[in-house]
Amino acid sequence: MNKMWLYALTIAIIAIITFAFSVFANDANERNIEFLSSYGWLVENTPIERVNTTLPAVPDDVFNAYNRLQIEAGLDLTSHLGKSCVRYTYKVLNYPKDVGEVVRANVLTSGGIIIAGDIMTVSSDGFMHSLVFPN
Repeated sequence: MNKMWLYALTIAIIAIITFAFSVFANDANERNIEFLSSYGWLVENTPIERVNTTLPAVPDDVFNAYNRLQIEAGLDLTSHLGKSCVRYTYKVLNYPKDVGEVVRANVLTSGGIIIAGDIMTVSSDGFMHSLVFPN
């Protein structure tokens, strides 16, 4: 009888944890999509990718170049140096011209708060620019 109770409790705990992660993931996803929409971007509802990363503790040339894109969009990563982040990547549905490949929107979050983003392609002759919608 105790084994059945333990089994049932284990299943219940797994279900609760799964539900909690699902709710948190959906909230983050909705927040990311709304954030991108505030800049004029329409994206698919499900991220292409979700990656854990860490910002450098000391700014280097790459960080400074990326932060210039953030500042152009009204953001600034300076106070997030050395912090762990999650990068969500979405397929952009309304890029204003055909560039011959999928255009992606990245959103960086730290502690559940959006701290950065960019628009990019992944080919060797691709591009990356700020979230500011091009005219």
